[in-house]
Amino acid sequence: MQDGNLNRSYTLRFARDYLKSASEDILSLEYKSQIESLYQEFISDSDSISVFSSGSTGEPKELKLKKQYMLNSAHMTCSYLKIPKGASTLLCMPLKFIGAKMVVIRALAEELELVAVNPSSHPLLGLRKAPYFAAMTPAQVFSSLESDAEREILFNIKELIIGGGAVNSSLKAQLMPSSNRIWSTYGMTETISHIALRRVNIEDSSDDKSNGYVPFEGVSLHKAQDGTLVIDAPYIGVKALKTNDVVEFNPDSSFNILGRADNIINSGGIKIQIEKLEELIREFLDCEFNVTSVESKKFGESVCLLIKNSPSTHQSMSDDAILRQIKDKVPKYWAPKVILRTAVLPRTESGKPARAKLKSLASELYQKKDIFTKGA
Repeated sequence: MQDGNLNRSYTLRFARDYLKSASEDILSLEYKSQIESLYQEFISDSDSISVFSSGSTGEPKELKLKKQYMLNSAHMTCSYLKIPKGASTLLCMPLKFIGAKMVVIRALAEELELVAVNPSSHPLLGLRKAPYFAAMTPAQVFSSLESDAEREILFNIKELIIGGGAVNSSLKAQLMPSSNRIWSTYGMTETISHIALRRVNIEDSSDDKSNGYVPFEGVSLHKAQDGTLVIDAPYIGVKALKTNDVVEFNPDSSFNILGRADNIINSGGIKIQIEKLEELIREFLDCEFNVTSVESKKFGESVCLLIKNSPSTHQSMSDDAILRQIKDKVPKYWAPKVILRTAVLPRTESGKPARAKLKSLASELYQKKDIFTKGA
């Protein structure tokens, strides 16, 4: 694994010919200032950079990441994807988090040209042509698919990595017609963004035992006794990092993440992985929802389905009818015993489900009357 050179000089290059407006004014003063601050922090004498975790399981925490390890991570990604020097790369996410910071670090390390736009749900709206490389969140990709013009640009990005959340089956289906290379990332702040990629826009194998995440060179993985993933990656300073992600290894050396260990509901002795249940329900329930749990005298915990109210949700379908649909599609005993409707589904700053807040909301709503329960 080739290391990045922290001692050489670094220049931030911007590519403005990709923008509909060639003026720098397309960027807000705040975002310009954040980019400049990150650049100055990187070229300073300090050997580390401050970054915040996503906050998906609690309050975001501040971490110090060594610049040398960040350079090594940048080289690892660009080498794996064969990104040529001088290629254009899109910066469209908030710079508070590691995913966006690494876009800038990769641009510095590999002499890429930065196509910078203000973070929004439609980051491709201000572009007149596709950059070579882009990192986006699932929500940004989903929104970009709603417009023909944005979809055309999206499908012309040669290398697109999607991080900060899961690429669900619905989003994957919409990306299948694209002939470019689209990847889902696996990683976290502690691993300086991703350490493995999974190709999105290819057909899954019939036995579901391949097409998983492929770790980068120099990454060693194993499973802890509790079924969670342990990561070793010396070139980014990671040694025996025990994650909360429940892992399944495939015969082709790839791996799948089944969900987080702290997102398992134990209902009457049946262990239910929240993320897996959400994925199963999402195949036929076309609305915003999340799965969580509420306390149950009988089962300890009962599975709870939180549905966001909106004019397009299943307002005309009764909760009982929704439950009957779910029961036909999920493993026995996995079906929700409580269905609640809410105006808001709590999210983190990076757009992930805020699991602790979802559970608190469900508990609060569960105390009220006129809710649907089925043997909870």
